[in-house]
Amino acid sequence: MSVTANPTSPSDAMFRQAERGVLPLGELFGGAQTLIDQGAPQQAVRLYETWLAHTQSPLAYAVWFNLAIAHSGIGNDVQAEGDYLKAIALNPGFIEARLNLGTLYERLGRPDDALATWNAILAEVADLPASPVLHVQTLNNIGRLLEIRKRLPEAEAMLARSLELQPDQPNAITHWVHLRQKLCRWPVYQPFGGVTVEAMQRCTSALATLGASADPAGQLAASQRFIDEKVRRDVPALADPAGYPHKRIRIGYLSSDLCSHAVSILTAELYELHDRSRVEVYAFSWSREDNSPLRARVVGAMDHYIRIDRMTDEEAARCIRAHEIDILVDLHGLTLGARADILCWRPAPVQLTWLGFPGPTAIPGVDYVVADAFVLPPELEPYFTEKPLRMPHTFQINDRQRAIGPRLERAGAGLPEGRFVFCSFNSNFKFTPDVFAAWMRILRRVPESVLWIVADVPDTRENLVREAEAQGVDGSRLLFAARVPPAEYLARFALADLFLDTAPFNAGTTASDALWAGLPVLTWAGRTFCSRMAGSLLHAVGLPELVTHSLEAYEELAVALASDPARLGELRQRLAENRDSSPLFDTPRFVRDYEDLLAGVVKRPAGVPLNDEPDPIRLHAVPDPAPGQLSIQQDSMLALMRAGMHSVVEVGGASLAQAWRARQPNSHFTAIAPAPEAGWSTASIAADPESLDEQQWQQVAPAQCWLFPETLERLRDPWAFLQRVRRQALGGVELVACVNNSQNWLVQSLLASGNLHYQQSGVPDRRTLHLFTRASLAEMLRECGFAIVEMTAVNAHQPDPAVLAALRNFAAATGADPALAEQDALPYQYLLRAVAV
Repeated sequence: MSVTANPTSPSDAMFRQAERGVLPLGELFGGAQTLIDQGAPQQAVRLYETWLAHTQSPLAYAVWFNLAIAHSGIGNDVQAEGDYLKAIALNPGFIEARLNLGTLYERLGRPDDALATWNAILAEVADLPASPVLHVQTLNNIGRLLEIRKRLPEAEAMLARSLELQPDQPNAITHWVHLRQKLCRWPVYQPFGGVTVEAMQRCTSALATLGASADPAGQLAASQRFIDEKVRRDVPALADPAGYPHKRIRIGYLSSDLCSHAVSILTAELYELHDRSRVEVYAFSWSREDNSPLRARVVGAMDHYIRIDRMTDEEAARCIRAHEIDILVDLHGLTLGARADILCWRPAPVQLTWLGFPGPTAIPGVDYVVADAFVLPPELEPYFTEKPLRMPHTFQINDRQRAIGPRLERAGAGLPEGRFVFCSFNSNFKFTPDVFAAWMRILRRVPESVLWIVADVPDTRENLVREAEAQGVDGSRLLFAARVPPAEYLARFALADLFLDTAPFNAGTTASDALWAGLPVLTWAGRTFCSRMAGSLLHAVGLPELVTHSLEAYEELAVALASDPARLGELRQRLAENRDSSPLFDTPRFVRDYEDLLAGVVKRPAGVPLNDEPDPIRLHAVPDPAPGQLSIQQDSMLALMRAGMHSVVEVGGASLAQAWRARQPNSHFTAIAPAPEAGWSTASIAADPESLDEQQWQQVAPAQCWLFPETLERLRDPWAFLQRVRRQALGGVELVACVNNSQNWLVQSLLASGNLHYQQSGVPDRRTLHLFTRASLAEMLRECGFAIVEMTAVNAHQPDPAVLAALRNFAAATGADPALAEQDALPYQYLLRAVAV
């Protein structure tokens, strides 16, 4: 007879060896890993802790390191931090522990601690050069995070150090080149060490190439290099090429920019104006949760908003396929965070790219690019892998809801009165030496004129001023605008006289902003899509004379307009009169034309009648509810929830689902309970909340708000649960909770009398596992990475004066504040909203 061991618990022999301090290190690591592989990570943690408690070893630092990894794996980042620190204390030269600790800090939103940890490797590990791979990794980690933190000069220097050690690093070269573009360090391609100009050009990203090269063949080659190096081609197509028999076209928008981003600034009204008798609108998003009004507006305008952050590219593609999307619109292209592999799986019969990347993507499976006759003329087609779908007027949509702030005065913006103001609010990486030299010649030819630009990084400003002075222009004639809120930003355009565009990467959204605010834009149209964008907009708004076709003509027209106020005034007047009726800002007409365009390419199976059957995934979706009847506590919890939350999770059931979804009809509401009742939630997880598996945690990771209606105190370990919520969250996350107050006078009276009996439904409830007070609740949330921003006390019956007097006397006798003790004894519940910090 054979006996099968329980696969979820370690053998008694292994634990006995650990307790006696005789478990060999190799067996410890192997046994712990087996436990993790078998789904018992808590047991692995216990095994490591047992070994450490009973074993003296010079290699204990390695066990602390593994324990840290195990603690992180179960969401206990606080313990993991302490474990890494102990490993480092035992072995200061343990580079891997320092690298992991920095990564942990970065994940926890502590970038300064991450940088300090990694910088300490450079400063404190004497034999670092003996570990060249880890040395390079350290430098690259620091450089990457410095770039994210907008500390661009330091990032460039750190990556240069890395490349001096190991020149053959395409990814590091890619970032180094783009950093120099952002810093306006010219020439951008400056060889050093073993890094050649040819290597720099070969490793320039597709996005950076749009600003670095005016050659359409060069732009296509950069995109093809990215596809060759990063994208899978050997995957089967998921969608039926014949299409689906839907009466309404199911349009899926694929993007990580459905937040406060240029793509959403342009497209917000599109989603609202789509004709629902013709189309059904889906978003497949991995956008950051920035809680901006723009994001709330975009998400609210979608018929279906589906997060794909935690899905692999294949899983995301299969999700899109399952919804039978007719036309998938890629709004991302080859910009940062691209997920081109999703498109390679061809989850939709028709796929097109639009707006996100103004150039050829070369992505296999992308059929079309939305364009127009000017931005993508026939002679440019050989340099695109996509076929053009030409809009009748312009490729770019605009949002008419953008508010322009009150009129400003020049003095308030730091601009001189009575002098001609050129402006260019484009990103600095679009600035090139040739165009900047033309700007300086323009300033020299237009006396007393100034150039108003945006440059957030001091080093960029210094580089531009130095370049101006090298070309004979006083640096004080370059004026730098600060960042301001959107309405004020649009209002500032009225203070300038003429917008000077960049080339070969034109303004897109920024040009629309200037024209919407009434400022004429002067552009130089080249031979690439991105160098013809502003020209397309100018044709659509009725100002084609502001499109030039050479740098010389661009310079001459800028000087001529600055010297002829009447001519420039006529252009501004025409723009003001025609703006709202022009094709550029006639958004309803654009949407109709766009839908007509899609109707012309959608695929339908031959001989199959069209039907209006619902999405198979949404077939059993819950309808939008009426508000329903609420208790005082439920109504108070709803009042604490911020408008625009599109993804909510309730722990313990779905008591608030009906009322919340009545307020937010397109929101997603998930109920978690061992046996959730059928109700108004859009999804449910039938599980103990503290026993969710990895897939279930991924399902709720997009949640913006977690609700705990008297359920926080019923969790076995609310500390671990809240830490996991914070760690898994894809963006900013909030908690709204109703928590019973264990310092309530009635609870204290029952304790004092010896009559505190747990009840089926009463004080305290039998399901209550933890007793919280105002102070202990705030402390637990703080430990878990949350801060209370709103808190309301729910008072019921007032105690007799004698009870209050006794409470005050007891507080005084124990050295507490009697007034605070009385205050904390009155509420029987607290309602709170807390945010992740």
